[in-house]
Amino acid sequence: MVFVCTEDDDGTLIWMDRDSSTRVLADRQAAADQKVADELAAAEAAEAQKIADEQAAAAEAQRLADEQAAQTYIPPAPAPAPAAPAPAPVVPEPAPAAAYYPNCSAARAAGAAPVYAGGPGYGTHLDRDGDGVACE
Repeated sequence: MVFVCTEDDDGTLIWMDRDSSTRVLADRQAAADQKVADELAAAEAAEAQKIADEQAAAAEAQRLADEQAAQTYIPPAPAPAPAAPAPAPVVPEPAPAAAYYPNCSAARAAGAAPVYAGGPGYGTHLDRDGDGVACE
C-alpha cells in the first residue's frame, strides 16, 4: 500500500492511502466545479429575470399610453362656415331701346351709366379700355 500526503479540508496535511487521496481530491474538484456551475446558473437566472422585468415594464407603459390615448377626446374640427353669398350685381335700369349717348356725360345725365356691351346705348366710343363696360 502506498501512502501520500494530502491536504485536509481545514488545510492540515494528513497521510492517507493513494485511493483515498484520489477520491478526496476528486470530490473537492467536483464540489468546486459544482459551485462555479451554480454561480453561473444564478447569474443567468438573474439576467433572465432582469430582461423579463424590463419587458413587463415596457408592456405596462405601452398599456398605460394606449389607455390614456383612448381616454383623450379630441373633438372633430368644426365644419367651415358657409360662404356668404356674393352680392347681386347692380344692374342699372335699362335705357330706352333707341338710346344713343354721344359721350359719358350724356349717359350719366340719363342715369344709364355704366353702359354694358349689348345693352341699349352702348358704343365703343364710350368704352375707353375696351372691357365691355362704358362710362365706368
